[in-house]
Parts: sequence; structure tokens; C-alpha cells
Amino acid sequence: MEEKDLSRNHLISLVKIIVSASLIILLASKLGLKEILSQFKHTNLNWIGFAILIITMSNILGSLQWHLLLRAQNINLPFMRVVGYYYVGLFFNNFLIGYIGGDAVRIYDIRKSSGNSSSAVSAVFLDRFMGFFIITAMALAALLFWQNMLQSKTALFVILAIFLCWMVSFLFIFHFNLAQRVGRLLRFLMNPRINGKLKEIYLSIHSYRDQKATISVVVIISLAIQFIRIMVHYCAALAVGLEGQLKYFFIFIPIIALVASLPISIGGIGVREGSGVALFSNITGFPPEIVVAMEFLAYLIGVTAALPGGLIFILRKEKPEFNDQTTGGIQ
Repeated sequence: MEEKDLSRNHLISLVKIIVSASLIILLASKLGLKEILSQFKHTNLNWIGFAILIITMSNILGSLQWHLLLRAQNINLPFMRVVGYYYVGLFFNNFLIGYIGGDAVRIYDIRKSSGNSSSAVSAVFLDRFMGFFIITAMALAALLFWQNMLQSKTALFVILAIFLCWMVSFLFIFHFNLAQRVGRLLRFLMNPRINGKLKEIYLSIHSYRDQKATISVVVIISLAIQFIRIMVHYCAALAVGLEGQLKYFFIFIPIIALVASLPISIGGIGVREGSGVALFSNITGFPPEIVVAMEFLAYLIGVTAALPGGLIFILRKEKPEFNDQTTGGIQ
């Protein structure tokens, strides 16, 4: 069974590499690799430095958000330890090709510290969920505010559909009777052990319903995080000499972030740049080669800001060993 899982994970990793490589080759052949690379010749290092500074601020805010969600589950760890765990998760997200991502690492760390796998999973889940919900809401708000500039309403309808899916998910998470009905159905479809584990995790997530003050603060922090991450892309644009209107970044970056988060590529490489060209170049007329340079630079800024997580991981005395138990049965 383990060999079959390993082969499947290797296949998934290979597919992701192929997708990223294919998209990068397609962009390079269409736009010209020399033209793309030439955009980096006169890069403004001041804007890159500022972008690294503000994305570091967003990572600290992300640590605070996760810290609050953990405290709501009665997992009271020192803030600096949570920051360390968060950075290790960022490092794994950015540098590992395999199926073990930063979320699995974070779940492992919290489970190891608290002994509570369900609470570890629920805190990481809601941390992720809140980020996706907020960035979708920001994209929808921006599209509604500036919809007159759109030649097609397709993007608006797609984001609206995603937003409605998140709202239904919210209803499921916090409406116990609805979840009970779904649970009865799953009881006949799933292995009893898995079903029991999922119920335990659901109840842990559902308990946030009584933490309205915490959730309100988390929403505010998440808004600040997403605002900063949009500004990182704007700084990357300024660094390569692209001076576009800021409103375009508030419309397009949340959409690009959602597309790049799909588990079909390595760190969103290729997908991020391709969707950037589709939106910025096709709608605003920005030169496609400079858009590719901007998006790849924004990615490199994020990778650079995650490097401290690698150092923290190397300095650890104990290295994680991942399996169903260490990640709460979720992979």
C-alpha cells in the first residue's frame, strides 16, 4: 500500500513539473526568452528590498492569525514558536516538489507540541480557508467596482461562483444540522475510522462558531495580509519598470493568486505567469514579456522571504517523519 502511495505521489509530482515546464516553454517560445530576460537588466533593487520587507510583515501577520486560531483551540504556544513553525511551513511550500506541503508540516509541528491532531488540522484548515475566502471577496469587490472596464463578464461570473462556493462552505462549517445530514450519508460511503476522524475534525472546526471575537480579528488580519501581498506584486512591477494603475492589481492579483494556488504546478510557476499575461496584457495592454518578468519576480520575492524557514528547519534537533498519524490522517 505504501509503495502504491509513493508511486502515485511521484506521478503527481512529475505531472506538476511537466505542467510548469510546458507553460514556461510556451511563454518563452511565444514571447522570446531574450525579451523576457532583458526586462531584468535594469531592475530597481530598492523596490525589491521594500517588497521583501512588506512580505515579511505579511508573514508575521500570518503567524499571528494562525496563533489566534490555535489559542481558540486551547493550544497555547509562545508566539515566536508559532512564527518558527509558520516559516518552516512557508519553506516547504516554496521549495518542496513532493506531496508533503507546508500545511502538513504545520499540522505535524502543532500535533507534536500539543498532542491534539484534530485541533492542529482545524486551525490550519481555517487559516487556509480564511485566506482563500478573503482573496475571493477582494477579487469580487474589485470586479464589481470596476466592472465597466471589463470587455467580458466571464471573470466576474467565475469569481462570483467561487465566492458562492465559499459561502456554502461557511454554511456547512457553522450549521451543525446541515453537517449532520451530510455525515449520515458519509457514514455509508466511508471507512468507519476515516468517518470518525473527519467528524472529530469537523467538530473542532465547528467550535470556532463560538469564537466570534477571534474570527472578527482574523478577518481583519487576513484582509491586511492580502492587501500587502497585492502590494508586493505592485512593487515587483515598479522594480521592472512597469508603472500601471494600482486598481488593475487589486482586480487581477487576487484572481491570479487563486489560479496559481490550484495543485497543478510547482509553486504556481507557469500558471502564475500565464494567467498574468491573460489578464494584464489582454485587458490593459501591458507588454506580455514585462508581465511575465513581474510575476516571476514577485514569486522570487516570496521565495526569498521564506528562506528563514529553511534555516529554522536545518537547526532543528528533530526532523518530522510524515504519515497518516502525523498529519491527522489528512494529506
